[in-house]
Amino acid sequence: MRLVIAANRAPYLVKKKRNKVNIEKASGGLVSALDPIMRARKGVWVCTCLEDNFYDVEFPYEIRPIKLTAQENAHYYEGFGNRQIWPLFHYLPARYMFHEKDWEFYIKVNKKFANQIFSFVKPDDVIWIQDYHLMLVPNLLRKAGVKNKIGFFMHIPFPNYEVFRVTPKRKALLEGLLGADVIGFHTESYQKHFLECIRRKINLAEVDMINNHINYDNRMIDVAAHPISIDYDLIDSTARENSVRYKVKKLRNMFNVDIIGIGVDRLDYTKGIFERLNGIEHFLNTHPEYIGKFMFVQIAVPSRTKIIEYQKIKGEIDEAIGRINGKFSKDGWSPISYIYNSLDLEDLVSYYCCADFALITALRDGMNLVTKEYIASRINNDGMVILSEFIGASEEIDTGILINPFDIRSISNGILKAIKTSNEEKQRIMTGLRQHIKENNVYKWVDNFLCRL
Repeated sequence: MRLVIAANRAPYLVKKKRNKVNIEKASGGLVSALDPIMRARKGVWVCTCLEDNFYDVEFPYEIRPIKLTAQENAHYYEGFGNRQIWPLFHYLPARYMFHEKDWEFYIKVNKKFANQIFSFVKPDDVIWIQDYHLMLVPNLLRKAGVKNKIGFFMHIPFPNYEVFRVTPKRKALLEGLLGADVIGFHTESYQKHFLECIRRKINLAEVDMINNHINYDNRMIDVAAHPISIDYDLIDSTARENSVRYKVKKLRNMFNVDIIGIGVDRLDYTKGIFERLNGIEHFLNTHPEYIGKFMFVQIAVPSRTKIIEYQKIKGEIDEAIGRINGKFSKDGWSPISYIYNSLDLEDLVSYYCCADFALITALRDGMNLVTKEYIASRINNDGMVILSEFIGASEEIDTGILINPFDIRSISNGILKAIKTSNEEKQRIMTGLRQHIKENNVYKWVDNFLCRL
């Protein structure tokens, strides 16, 4: 049984240096989890492509790139995907504005994916479509006569009906997804939201809210909750490396404080970085005894830098960090260390190991894998996770501290609780969290989903 993956991103990056072309596996848990399966099953990965040299490289398995023009990418990806679906599905409708041209290109690119898959698919292939960029592909394949098993997984939140109905293309998006046999979400909340949207908008669909099934077009569609995870063993083993231990010691000596917190995010308005900074400021205002003894490391990975909204949020974050550091700095100490860059795995894990707590303040997030990465790095079963109640991870795991990221007092109190929690309680909580994530890693997530197909 061959596996066909359709995703916006390629599993490998093509890099040309001094007339030599090299390939490098793309970062992210999804690619890491699927790569061995794709190799074993001689799979096919269908993705977008902007580089001309993509076609001249040999990969471990077949990659079918769909060449997009700059205009197509601007409207399908940056436009409909990231300026429309992204804010709406993250419960920020005030940032949403529908543009017909973006929608037209979204249809066009989704048709390119469907046509590409249709051109080579074999009767026993299993097709697995990834994420919000390709919501129309399942139904387009059915309309083309494809009888294969089709799965779809949504990696971002799926909003409730009152938010979802904001988009004028709500019915077309739902019908697009109903071409799949299995539709997966991270949490039961997203699962129920989707079922409710189908119940209220698709008259011909029979929705079973108890068993999470949809009867539509003479097919039974399974709607499943499958929380994605990480490569636990990779993070755990990296944290045990001597080179990481050396870096951790070096970082602790450099920061020279009693308490270190960490936040790791793509620079995105959904991640609540600005709210986090305000919460830290409130913490230092209300607990001045920690001034000079506390430091927070904010790692912000550049993201979607061509989109104006992201340029604005970077400016706001830069300004907030400068203001807070200016307000509290003394004797060479500043409360916030800011890294605007992506880090390799070893450096990232070193920062995780260095920190006494992780602060996750996303306003909405499908899952938030930073939560799980931090936990996997805690090889001594210590540390704490302060978790936003509005992310997928909060429905799966209990870290002991849930906060409301819209309330700076909640963030401040969460920080204080993480600091004050006894070592015995930290050990108890973290031991359970690590065991859960070890048993429910990203490979199990892949297996569980594919078993439903």
